[in-house]
Amino acid sequence: MAQSSVTEKVRQASQNVVERLSWHTASRDQAGLARDLADGKDIGEIYPLGDATLVDEFLFFLEKIGITALLPALDPHRTQRATNVCFLSALLIYLLRVMLGLRFFWHIESVLLHSFTLMRLVGFNARQIREGTTLRGLKPSPADSQDSPVACDKPGPADPSLGRVRGPYCPESIAASVSAITAQALEALFNTTIRILASQRFFPKKVYALLDATEVESTERCEGRGKVTKEKAPELRARKGRIRKVLETVFGFKAWLVWDPQSRLPLAIRFATIEVADIDLAQQVLSQAIENLRGHAQIVSLAFDRGFLDGKFWWWLAQHNITFYTPAKTSLTVYTDAFSLVSAQPPAVREKQRFEGAGKNRRAITDRWEVVGLTGLTSAGFYGELGSGSHENRKNFVPHPINAVVVLDDPFLKNNPGAHPLVVLTNGPVHTPAAAFEVYDGYDARSEIENGLFREAKQAWFLERPPQNTLSGFRAHVYLTFLVMALTTAFRTWMEGYEKSAGEGTPTNPDVGIRKFREQVREENANHVIIFDDNRYALFEAYEIAILLGRRVLKPRGVPETITQQDILRKYGAPLE
Repeated sequence: MAQSSVTEKVRQASQNVVERLSWHTASRDQAGLARDLADGKDIGEIYPLGDATLVDEFLFFLEKIGITALLPALDPHRTQRATNVCFLSALLIYLLRVMLGLRFFWHIESVLLHSFTLMRLVGFNARQIREGTTLRGLKPSPADSQDSPVACDKPGPADPSLGRVRGPYCPESIAASVSAITAQALEALFNTTIRILASQRFFPKKVYALLDATEVESTERCEGRGKVTKEKAPELRARKGRIRKVLETVFGFKAWLVWDPQSRLPLAIRFATIEVADIDLAQQVLSQAIENLRGHAQIVSLAFDRGFLDGKFWWWLAQHNITFYTPAKTSLTVYTDAFSLVSAQPPAVREKQRFEGAGKNRRAITDRWEVVGLTGLTSAGFYGELGSGSHENRKNFVPHPINAVVVLDDPFLKNNPGAHPLVVLTNGPVHTPAAAFEVYDGYDARSEIENGLFREAKQAWFLERPPQNTLSGFRAHVYLTFLVMALTTAFRTWMEGYEKSAGEGTPTNPDVGIRKFREQVREENANHVIIFDDNRYALFEAYEIAILLGRRVLKPRGVPETITQQDILRKYGAPLE
């Protein structure tokens, strides 16, 4: 009965997509097609499953939480001319490109546009997939005639008369449609999506957020890109101080994100060219994050790096009751001041044992941390409503006190003896060992946004591979990539909750990246097929098809067992007679 209920919900959701968005997507009819197969009716189309299950369930999830209804607002109305393919179909194909992790945009032609399974789910029929939706490009020009010596080597649309799949849509049109989406529409979609996820309780009540900015590099020829000249990373300078500093010019853009490491979901995003300083959009993106969570969750702390060194911003956080954690630069007076006061306070010590290696090589290692909490430091005069400026030199100037945690020993210092010890500045309490380590751990979690979000976005989601090498192309790709990353994370959480409520499955590991998740989906569906009959479709395991067609399968799941036609019909809620 539970399976029948889920099937009905999926069928109804697909019907809603048809009515509201005119995608003409095929509706799932598991019970009806199972009964038809058992009755001996002919099969319309059958394909291997591949990624279709992930796409099918993902589309159902978007409809269920209300994201689907937001997508029409992205339509840029790029052309007034009537077209056979609506913008929403092009957008959905692009979202699939992001979700399935295609390294280059042009891979959508061979992987997506030529996939009967995925294009049928989008809403195209077999004829449109094979022959295309228009005749444009099929008539050769005089230069491309058969008499031309280069005609056979010149690329072009696949000719369906030669048995090749043409695809329903050309990649160039999809790229142009996606790149034409306005910045206001992308911002509205992203913020509304986060508000919906917050209302659906995907975020904890108290959010310990992280803030950072990442560079999205482009080529010098990119239209509208920015540029910045900076020193190369220290690991690229083999001899360090014995040679001149090497400068390089980087072209591209920059994205600011506020991120929740517990739910692994973003809270807000901003986008600009690469030369814009990190601090310039910090308050703006955090204000948006607070607004997106309003009424459902609250940001209680924020960790960020040295790029956000600004006393006015820190003071603004304190006025909004947000505890901040940030490292002090070694050139600041407060850094030197903190070390001069370390001897006046007893250090707090923490030890933790871990194991390395396996078998005979397995050994225990004890990590050690030693920190000192200092309260009421007055040497950070820039921390206040006015920030840094000449007012700090006035005789009547009274600086606002700030707290600090000095790290005397930790695994990083042990592995990097020449590194400068860390001083974490905060407006939170540090007077007890537990409070001091809470500040240390609060800032230490900041590395998760680099490794768990930005690195994953660039390596597995190909953040720097836009549909067009333009400002608008990069902007649309960055917003849509982080949006799909958020929705995929929420989708996996939603699936885990459904499996728990159904009493099956095990919790998923949130640290498993999207590449591993895609691999798991493909492995689980290796023996599945999808059947289409006009505007209906159903998903079956391979052995179920054989049994429904009246054949006996001795080892349907690798071991001897008896599964009858009635068992499968009952499984999908189909009538037995």
